[in-house]
Amino acid sequence: MSPAVLLRWAVRDSAKGLTASWIGGLGYQAGLILLPWCLGRALDQGITPGDRSPLLYWAAATLLVSVALTGAEFAMRWWATLAGVRTGNRLLLRLAERVLGWDAVTAHRFSAGDLVTRGTRDVEQITIWLSTVPSLASGMLGFLAVLVVVATLDPMLAIVGLSTVPLLIAVNLWYPKRYEGANAALSAAHGARADAVEDLLSASTAVRGLGGEQVLIERHHEVSATVRDRTLALARIAAGWAANAPFVPWLATAIGVAFGGLAVLDGSFSVGGLVSFASWMTLLGRQVMMLTFRFGQLGDAWTAAGRIETVLTATPEMPERGADSLAAGGLLTAEGVTVALDGREPLRLPDLAVREGEFVAVVGPVGTGKTTLLRLLARLADPATGVIRYGGTDLRDAAIGDVRDAITIVGQRPLLLSGTIAENLRLGRAHLTDEQLREACRVAGILEHIESLPEGFATVVGERGSTVSGGQLQRLALARGLLRGAKVLLLDDVTSAVDARTERRILDGLRELGVTIVFATSRTAVKDLADRVIDLGVHDGELVSHG
Repeated sequence: MSPAVLLRWAVRDSAKGLTASWIGGLGYQAGLILLPWCLGRALDQGITPGDRSPLLYWAAATLLVSVALTGAEFAMRWWATLAGVRTGNRLLLRLAERVLGWDAVTAHRFSAGDLVTRGTRDVEQITIWLSTVPSLASGMLGFLAVLVVVATLDPMLAIVGLSTVPLLIAVNLWYPKRYEGANAALSAAHGARADAVEDLLSASTAVRGLGGEQVLIERHHEVSATVRDRTLALARIAAGWAANAPFVPWLATAIGVAFGGLAVLDGSFSVGGLVSFASWMTLLGRQVMMLTFRFGQLGDAWTAAGRIETVLTATPEMPERGADSLAAGGLLTAEGVTVALDGREPLRLPDLAVREGEFVAVVGPVGTGKTTLLRLLARLADPATGVIRYGGTDLRDAAIGDVRDAITIVGQRPLLLSGTIAENLRLGRAHLTDEQLREACRVAGILEHIESLPEGFATVVGERGSTVSGGQLQRLALARGLLRGAKVLLLDDVTSAVDARTERRILDGLRELGVTIVFATSRTAVKDLADRVIDLGVHDGELVSHG
């Protein structure tokens, strides 16, 4: 897909609103052309000594055209803005849906700040451009119509007016490519600055006291300086384009007024005709300015569409075949699984078979692949070789949505979103009742703490859970995972930050659920309570990975 394909989709998606706006734009252009004509007629026919009726007639006609012009402009802008905003929102949803469906490897191709820029600034560029499409289309027709009416006034004036066309073409061939290149460089700079801001806001606390704050600030200053320089470079091109393009018809106006004035003095041309010519040439300059601005917005949208298209067409590392249905339960197995590691020998994981309802603890030294195994079992990644099955179905053959419904993973370093505890627990599942939230929190050992808070479940947590402790964060994430209602729970050391008493309550609650649990852990209490322990450090008498 190219930028042109995405922009065509945007136009088709908002076709009804753009069409209504375009009709309003045609009326607007007609009004702009009629006003000078009415003014010329008022001067030539309306100013008649002893007879006011022609003057009043043309004054009324000018007023009616002005009112119609105002209504047409309102309709053009209203419908265009409405269509642009609606399609921009749908494009943002497409972008978000695509990103949320990525696997980890694909997501790591893009930085968080750059993705934010593509979903905000770039989508906004396309939204703005969409709202200008009707005025661009009607404005080009209006531009041609002005040339036609000027050509009907006087042969010499027609030559003066038409002489602007090749000069305008030359100006509008010179600037667009330079504008597009400068705009692409500016978009990339904005993405880099978004990354720097993200690091400055989210990582500054982690490096405080290590001297890292100044590094983050200096990095932000550097990328901000790049944004400034590239903004100025783009502004210079845009200013030259906007200034030089209308200068051509304005120069023709001055020449036309000189020739037309001589014709008026000779009696071969009327004052009203000269005023109409000057007004139309001024309108031509205004049209050129508008069209130049619109083509600049098209360049912005083209660059933005290319950046968004890169996201929409990113090929996932984990293709979804999705041909087979996933069983409601059964064995969770891993056979012949290896994981490719950059610059190192592949990591070989032992075969395993976890029975339905079984509680299995996975242990082993750091680097033996405990977290990696859980990610494979949840199909957050695919093995280099081997196969992961649930209920006899290869996870690669099932729809990702079905896998997510059946298998839930709770990571060791979970995140919370800005909002209330209840909103984080529901996470878009509005149908969950308060009692379901309470039960999940009871199992996760966090209910008493929540109920002790003044606002209870309505307590607002900071971004990424910054206002809760590590243990509270783990337990809230566990409760959120339980609310998925999955048949398989994959838990990555989720009790590492809680005390022994709370850990025992959590483990007892998990055993009561009766679901399949694979718990990667280094905690003795988990190993003691598990039905079976799988030690990744030793496999067939050999160390699998040294870490």
